[in-house]
Amino acid sequence: MFGICLICRNGYSQHLGIKNNLLYDATTTINLGVEWALSDKLTIDVSGNFNLWAFPQRRVTSSGTVVAQHDAIIKHWMLQPELRWWLCEKYLAHFFGAHLHGGQFNVGGLSFLPAGWGDDGIQKNRYEGWLAGAGLAYGYHWILSNRLSLEFSLGIGYIHARYDKYTDYVGGNKRRDLNQYMTHYFGPTKAGISVIFMLY
Repeated sequence: MFGICLICRNGYSQHLGIKNNLLYDATTTINLGVEWALSDKLTIDVSGNFNLWAFPQRRVTSSGTVVAQHDAIIKHWMLQPELRWWLCEKYLAHFFGAHLHGGQFNVGGLSFLPAGWGDDGIQKNRYEGWLAGAGLAYGYHWILSNRLSLEFSLGIGYIHARYDKYTDYVGGNKRRDLNQYMTHYFGPTKAGISVIFMLY
């Protein structure tokens, strides 16, 4: 660890920054994060994101007829606070984090995903519910200028989710399955390439 810290610059005195995750932007998910310093080696990061969009889909048959299909829906909101410990000092190089996450989702009709996702397919079904969990993360903060930085982060952890499943079109609407579903997930829980602007 001493060797890693030798490559860090000392005296970086920024305390508060706002950030935007470019990976979330690529999925049309609006997001904003805030990070502030608690000490020379500890910061707390709080990020939030939401997506309100439904995307109409069309299918062209072999005869050239355009057939309207159900919308692709990726509506959700999520909040993810994270406590970070920096190997050198705050906002410099490597950090490790512990995060929580919670939110709600309404997702379905994603025909671009691989076949078989989500029971008999998130391509045809819709899932609506909530999630909560926790995880661990690693990241790297790269200073571009006195105010501008770039951050790379990846986290793994656990998610507990409860949801309703909507199947089979009836009169143009999804029909709710009477069962309540629950799932436990272990795997990636966050990923980020974020642009950061340090306020002070």
